[in-house]
Amino acid sequence: MRFFFLIATVAVIAAMSVPASAQDDAGLAGAAGPDAQANRRAYVPPAPTGPVPRRPDGKPDLTGVWDGSGGVLHNTVILEEHPGGFGVQAGKSLIIDPKDGKIPYQPWALAERDRRRDDANGYEDQVGHCEFYDIGRTHQFAKDFMFSGNNFVINDFQHITRVIPIDRKEHLPPGIRLWLGDSIGRWDGDTLVVDTTNFNGRTRMALGGDFHGAGAHIVERFTMVDSNTINWTILRQRGPQGTAQYDVEDTCHEGNVDLAHLKNTYEQAHGSAAHPTANPAK
Repeated sequence: MRFFFLIATVAVIAAMSVPASAQDDAGLAGAAGPDAQANRRAYVPPAPTGPVPRRPDGKPDLTGVWDGSGGVLHNTVILEEHPGGFGVQAGKSLIIDPKDGKIPYQPWALAERDRRRDDANGYEDQVGHCEFYDIGRTHQFAKDFMFSGNNFVINDFQHITRVIPIDRKEHLPPGIRLWLGDSIGRWDGDTLVVDTTNFNGRTRMALGGDFHGAGAHIVERFTMVDSNTINWTILRQRGPQGTAQYDVEDTCHEGNVDLAHLKNTYEQAHGSAAHPTANPAK
């Protein structure tokens, strides 16, 4: 593994979030009409901010719907500072370490990142094939946090669910590789630390081609600031209760005409032979 990436050291500055109900159209992945209207739920604003809620064991209770989509965090096409352009909003770097706001790629990895960023190679992005988002790539969407026994559970966009044991001490054997990796949680005072390894190396951190390899070691830290705010490297605020941002019907496969356009563009640039890292159309 020649390049690895620590979420805790290259992720995001804090930003205010907009109400989750205002994000429903984006959350429905382009769905429109009666089905989209039916999936929306009544807006119920969060309770007034108060002290950090506690579980019976005295640890912070992170349970709830959390939204980090507003402001600077909304645009995750490119993680580093970038100008606006066709279909891309300008944005400041989401990287807080190193201080220059740039991911410290090795030369070969930077070249590969730039190759993936080329519009002609967009067909290779697994998200376009309705496959998994990277852990860091889902931060713009609302999430549902809950506890189940000794597990911390994150229900995420497009039914991506992470079940994180808090009492397991060792990771899975290295031969087992997963889309979301193997996550283990532990408490560091009032901060929930989640340590993840065993990736399959097939995801991307952003649409702009940023990536990490299968040997990445990602550390996330969840710290409650008050009853309505969690600092998850990214500052997340409690979203309105009852929103359907994280559990709406997955409509990615149905009418996925964009994939056909990406495939045609890719084949025009490279011929009909698919790149070895590209997944077949679904």
